[in-house]
Amino acid sequence: MMLDALARRAVTVGAAGAIATGSRTAAAVGAQALLDGGNAFDAAVAAALAETVALPSKCGLAGDVVALYVPAGAAEPLSLIAVGGAAAGLYEAAAARRWDVPATGPLSVGVPGAPAGYARLAAMGNMPLSRLAAPAMALAQRGVWWSPMNVLLERESHELLRTYQPGGCVYSPCAAPHAEGALVPLPALRDVLHEFVARGAGLFAGPVGTALVDKVRRHGGILTDDDLGGVEVVEQPAHRVETLAGTLWATNAPTFGTTLSQLVSGRQPRDVGVGDLRDTLHRSVAVASEGTSTVAAADAEGNTVVIVHSLSFPQYGSGLVVDGYDLVLSNRAGRGFVFIPGHPDSPVPGRRPPTTLHAWGVRRDGGWLLGATPGGLQQVPWNVQVLGHLLGDGAPTTVAMGRAVCASRWELAPDGDERREGREIDALGARSSHTLVHAGPGRCAAAADPRWDGAAVAV
Repeated sequence: MMLDALARRAVTVGAAGAIATGSRTAAAVGAQALLDGGNAFDAAVAAALAETVALPSKCGLAGDVVALYVPAGAAEPLSLIAVGGAAAGLYEAAAARRWDVPATGPLSVGVPGAPAGYARLAAMGNMPLSRLAAPAMALAQRGVWWSPMNVLLERESHELLRTYQPGGCVYSPCAAPHAEGALVPLPALRDVLHEFVARGAGLFAGPVGTALVDKVRRHGGILTDDDLGGVEVVEQPAHRVETLAGTLWATNAPTFGTTLSQLVSGRQPRDVGVGDLRDTLHRSVAVASEGTSTVAAADAEGNTVVIVHSLSFPQYGSGLVVDGYDLVLSNRAGRGFVFIPGHPDSPVPGRRPPTTLHAWGVRRDGGWLLGATPGGLQQVPWNVQVLGHLLGDGAPTTVAMGRAVCASRWELAPDGDERREGREIDALGARSSHTLVHAGPGRCAAAADPRWDGAAVAV
């Protein structure tokens, strides 16, 4: 009975647009953009920038962006990947360490792709970047509500953050941890956003980039100004596969969209089991990661977009926070590359690392339904499960969306065994945070996973 009530509350429908995010505050920001005449891209970018402040351990301008989107009237979705390539000196630095590169710390810091990704998505909107960033800047100045998830991730990251900020930092102060419900001002992040408005994709060509390189190199890293010089945003038609429940589109390599497609190709998504996932992932599976968030938006014109933006794994990325800017640096390089000489995923200069980030899309009830979740390597199992519910549910799309985000989850433990909610995990205790959005004839719908801090709003 409780799940039925949650399912009804998880989904919302409107005529002008809808948005779902990993942060309640960000959902309100995205909805306001729609009300002010913005389209789905405006709403998604405004919400995503708000999340970089509201969820500073998960996503930020020093992270990466992956997106799947369908412009109004388009026949198929497009895949957008804004992930930085390997720094020029990383391969040699790894070799000098006999390929023993930690997943966090200065060598793990990736070249940020997020500014280029946000800027490209913003260019498809109706509003200037200054308008899209303004709510996030105001939020940073006034203070962020420290949610239960923020409290949890601060506690779990205390040792990592203190390793590189021994005198404490705004995310892990010396005096005492932040209390749940506290308002935490982040004015230095406002300054980063101000620079982003001025420089767009070239954010790191200015003082923020100088401070970033200085922070990394003082701790023994190898990033240079040249490494930050530019990230190519790769936009291509999303790859597609046929399942027994219909066509699925997903983001392209090096994202795990291709892994998701491999699992469901020629099958019913609901029939994919633990053994299939264990065999496909080909390595031990870490527990869920909280270094990622997602935003999904749709509008009355038919534009639909889902953004996955991330600082990587597990939270607060590399553990390095840029002095004077409170900017958390990702560990995409340390987590994504395989540090084996000659390996196809080794850190050859400029090569983009594989990433578990991905988003997917299907056609349903005359419109596009897009979705994604955080979760590290659990993203694939959780997306398979949600697709199984969505594509196997004969109910109207809005009802199916609510049921899908609230349905019981299972995940893979590090030993490859199944861990299920209500058994090894508390009921609704998985750290999934799905966002779904649907643009159908005459209306838009969004749904947000009720497990943590997400919310869906329609206008």
